[in-house]
Amino acid sequence: MHKQTLILSAILYASCLSANQTQDIKLDQIIISTSGFSQNADENLRNITIITSDELQNKGYTSLTDALKRIASVSFVNSGLGDNIDMRGQGAKANVAVKVLLDDRVINVLDNAHGVTPINSINIDNIERIEIIAGGGAVLYGNGTRGGVINIITKRKTTDSAYLGTKLHTFESQNSLGSNFNLGFSKQLNENFSFGTDVDVFNKNRFRDGEKSKGVYLSNKLNLDVGDDTKAGISYNFYSTTDHETGNISKNKITQDNKAKGDDEIISKTTRPEISLNLQRTFTDEFKTSANIYYQNQNIKFKRNKSPMNARGMTTIVDGDGSGFKDTKTGVNLKGKYDYKDKSYTILGYEFIKHKANRYRVMSYDVPRVISHKMITDIDMTKTSNSVFLLNSHQFNKNFNLSGGIRYEQARYDTSRDYLSSMTTMMPPPAPKTTKTHQIYNANRTTNNYAIDITPSFAYSNSGRVYFKYERGFISPSPAQLTNKSQTHGYYTANLNAEIFDTLEVGLKDNILNLSDIKLSIYHTKTKDEIAYVGNPHARGGGYWTYYNIDQTRRIGVELELSQAINSRLSLYQNLSYIDAKITKGVNDGKRIPYVSKIKTNIGINYEIMPDLNVFANAVYLSKSLDGGSIESNTGKMQNNQYMKGHFLTDISLSYTHKNFEFNTGVKNVFNKEYYSYQNASNDSYLPAQGRSYYAEFKYKF
Repeated sequence: MHKQTLILSAILYASCLSANQTQDIKLDQIIISTSGFSQNADENLRNITIITSDELQNKGYTSLTDALKRIASVSFVNSGLGDNIDMRGQGAKANVAVKVLLDDRVINVLDNAHGVTPINSINIDNIERIEIIAGGGAVLYGNGTRGGVINIITKRKTTDSAYLGTKLHTFESQNSLGSNFNLGFSKQLNENFSFGTDVDVFNKNRFRDGEKSKGVYLSNKLNLDVGDDTKAGISYNFYSTTDHETGNISKNKITQDNKAKGDDEIISKTTRPEISLNLQRTFTDEFKTSANIYYQNQNIKFKRNKSPMNARGMTTIVDGDGSGFKDTKTGVNLKGKYDYKDKSYTILGYEFIKHKANRYRVMSYDVPRVISHKMITDIDMTKTSNSVFLLNSHQFNKNFNLSGGIRYEQARYDTSRDYLSSMTTMMPPPAPKTTKTHQIYNANRTTNNYAIDITPSFAYSNSGRVYFKYERGFISPSPAQLTNKSQTHGYYTANLNAEIFDTLEVGLKDNILNLSDIKLSIYHTKTKDEIAYVGNPHARGGGYWTYYNIDQTRRIGVELELSQAINSRLSLYQNLSYIDAKITKGVNDGKRIPYVSKIKTNIGINYEIMPDLNVFANAVYLSKSLDGGSIESNTGKMQNNQYMKGHFLTDISLSYTHKNFEFNTGVKNVFNKEYYSYQNASNDSYLPAQGRSYYAEFKYKF
């Protein structure tokens, strides 16, 4: 209680001081995500949400997940493995249908069945802005953009600067403080070279008892500027964390204490180094090029992974120590842009990605005097893709623009599975019997896919523009999905098609009577051959599963953003997202797609109490959604789906600046609303979401 009193006292103290804060979400700003090159946001033909570094710094966010949850067009889906960014109703498939970029480099993982996009491996203090494009980007970014694209742009520091800071945070009734200690500096070495580095060391206590994270972010960037024509940068980023988790818990247990520990004991170590080279060259006023070469390597190792299992009326421990996941990516992205007239250009590009993943799973258990069983699964996956794309945007007159593009992608898949099982049974006596199984299966395949985009746009006034978009895109299978297994014949090749989606969208952006900025999008997305899964990999008599294409899904939605600058001191914003996501053909015809809320709303107010002092309040409502339920193992029919209740969250924060000193403090989930971040009622499995928390941040700039 003393910690909460201390931090709340700091809020009251700061309210007697003064500061100045820039507007957080701007409609007119430099963006790159729609063309791959910098352009003014007011020249962009589509609706984009931009989050600036000011919001990330001044609202006490300790992670990107924390910040993005406050955006109406962005949700998070936890289908049992962790939070993945969702846009436009992708549900449990969000990790393969929403593309996340770091400085134009893809960071999604390859192993979709066990993958969480590693957005929290990015140092939030090193972010310049976040560009959010809902439902677009298939031509420029290729596979997996049905939900949209999020591009995280990091800072490029070219002047002398330094800062030192700390963040403190705690949850209601928690007896310890979590902390971040961060520092950074940049130095202009000469007229051509500059260097910047940021370090953030964190020790976070999570909401539930016995759960915590400890680690470090490191960001380094060496910049080269030769006049106004050539810009280059070499970046090295490193992330390391050790996480302690206790797994899901039952509803009875969570009702008694929503901070209660689970029965699992999981300690994992994650490391993620990344190195990249970016080169931009302007040859003439009309022609410029961009090259991006990068290497990423994520390694997750489970130092301890134990969970209870009931077997024949007895409880035993399943031991998964030594299991792990690796994800390695090498990529090259080359683009050239030719501006052949004012506001008209052509972009030609080539992209190469070699993406590798390894899933290594150890699973063993013993039931005394009954059975002893150990299984090792080792899967190597590789996807090598080569893509070419062409974009054109032509301004016919001051009112009418037509843009369009096409992309072709060829992908080569190679998968190797090695399964080893050793089972010793002690029943019936007298002598134990050991059965060993060793299965090896290799699969390979080459696929060809294409994407197209056509977008006419009409400026009907000095401030207003309306656009119509048709986009055809694809989500190609992951390497793991190319192998099925039966109990009688073992592994065999899955005959899968890529998911093909067609999106029709109409959008508008304007300023109404100089009172409110507005952005409105209405869309309809139909997907053919969406990939589904049925089976039981842990069934008695041997695991079995099938990946197959279901007939069709449909997503209809509306996205609305409003913002008002009432006067020089008061600004407001309101966002709304409505999604109707359903399966429209097949055995599950008419059923809602699980883990998709129909409505998300967000309202906020920013008020300058006095010069140098701002207070901010934000409220988010997320409506109910279906949980995953269960899948009938022979027919694929969804059953036993239960609703996850909706919830309403409120945050308040306050920021103060005096010369080189910055102070931010606030409360998240002010009313301490209880809800689930994950639920599967048919398995009595739940994860509680975070309750009320407090934070304070101090930073000094030299």
